[in-house]
Amino acid sequence: MKHNWTKVLCSTAVAASLFTSCKPNPDTDTPFPQAVSPSVFMASQNQFVYAIDPITGVKKWECFINANIESSPVLYGGTLFVGNSSAILFKVDPNTGARSQSKLGFPAGIRTTPVGKDNFLYLTTGSDVKCIDIKPDSLEWSFTAGGNINSSPYVIDTQLVFGCDNGKVYMLDNRTGKLIWETKDYGTLFQSSPNMDPTIIHTNPDNTRDTGMVYIGAENGAMYAFRRKNGVEIYNYQTAAPIKSSPVVYGGNIIFGNDDSKLYCLENIKGQPRWITTVDDRIRSSPYLYGQTIYFGSYDKGFYSVNALDGSIKWRFTTGGLIASSPVCYKNYVYFGSYDKNGYALDTSSGKVLWKYAVNGLMDCSPSIDPNNSDGNGINSSISGASIY
Repeated sequence: MKHNWTKVLCSTAVAASLFTSCKPNPDTDTPFPQAVSPSVFMASQNQFVYAIDPITGVKKWECFINANIESSPVLYGGTLFVGNSSAILFKVDPNTGARSQSKLGFPAGIRTTPVGKDNFLYLTTGSDVKCIDIKPDSLEWSFTAGGNINSSPYVIDTQLVFGCDNGKVYMLDNRTGKLIWETKDYGTLFQSSPNMDPTIIHTNPDNTRDTGMVYIGAENGAMYAFRRKNGVEIYNYQTAAPIKSSPVVYGGNIIFGNDDSKLYCLENIKGQPRWITTVDDRIRSSPYLYGQTIYFGSYDKGFYSVNALDGSIKWRFTTGGLIASSPVCYKNYVYFGSYDKNGYALDTSSGKVLWKYAVNGLMDCSPSIDPNNSDGNGINSSISGASIY
């Protein structure tokens, strides 16, 4: 009997030893998954792009881009795309700042802000519009216009529209790059980026109907409205100076800034002014709509909050330099850059500074926000023409 108990005890000890040896232990060679959080991306003429915590203003990373950054960084499909004045489109990991570059070359540089839709990235370079399939990093199609393009493209449904320095506005099929229409030569530069109201209904002479209008500002001071279907001019509203700020469409209105130091609000059917707000210098920053408030910067060094209903100024914040950057809003804060070499985060309701971050470079580009959405897409500014805003 004693011998049998000895066998049992020995067997139990062996089993316990085996069980203990199989207990999981932490693998010190495997890093824990990196915690990710929202970021605001800002770029400057110092050739760096920065990821900053949108609440604390603490820098997460910086990435050197090798040349002047003229187009605003755009987060799309989980990748931060950054163009520069050389031939390179950089692809940056939004969480780490690790960079790679597109295998496609852009000899004329990238001076307008790209636009993403349906896993494609649309950008302009020189006189070309290019569509890139972002997964294989391959060229889907290319279209050559009749002059340099300094107007960022606008994409909606299956259409892409842009202005050109040859005095024309073009609409393409964004799936194929084929021309749908082009306007006549207006003898001016179209460097504002277009916007569109797809809800307007036009009744044609044969009683058929079509929808939509395209709005774009020009160097000759006119804000043009074209019929979406065929590019026929509906009207133009003449101002006193070039329009490089891009229009915002809001509640039957189009709102845009001007080199005559005015912010205009026109009703969008006939182009008649509803209100005009005057500041102290030109407005090239494109307005950003958040709630019922318009935010924009001016060359008078002021950043403004304006009531979208009547144009009254709610508050003004003064920086140390002119403001060309277009703003972007996120969770009740507004973000923008200034020529005083700082990026700013302000409370949208009061204009109080949440933080400012010194980048040691002039800031033309507009910020982009990474809200860590499941689709990997960012919140971008109302991109403007004049290339860089």
